[in-house]
Amino acid sequence: MKITINESEDIEDLEIVVNCKRVDENLLKMIAAIRAFDRKITATRDGKLFVLDVDAIYYFESVDKKTFIYLDKDVYESSLRLYELEEKFVNTDFFRASKSTIINLSKIKVITPIFGGKLEVLLENNEKLVVSRQYVPLLKRKLNF
Repeated sequence: MKITINESEDIEDLEIVVNCKRVDENLLKMIAAIRAFDRKITATRDGKLFVLDVDAIYYFESVDKKTFIYLDKDVYESSLRLYELEEKFVNTDFFRASKSTIINLSKIKVITPIFGGKLEVLLENNEKLVVSRQYVPLLKRKLNF
């Protein structure tokens, strides 16, 4: 891989150009990571609107038709539904883990098999979440195991 950086006072907007023989899964992951680098998401808490850095998000959860965003210690509410968040973060480190959760892969510390073909994930903030049996193959593909 060759990386070329052209720095000039005449350039107003950052532009990234990728020249390749063919687009593969690794390239798509790199592009998604670059896009996610500059991503922010809005959420509310206590009647105030917050702009959150996507990298700080541990997981999204839907409870009683409300969507919550979990950071290390804080919880916010999102106006987006889980399926909208799933579409927004396609080809990123976020993956659907159950009907009610989307987890950030980069925040997973330990994965443990549990009964019924499910997996339990321990996040960096020591929260435990369950990956439903139907989503285990997706997680395995994302982590290459």
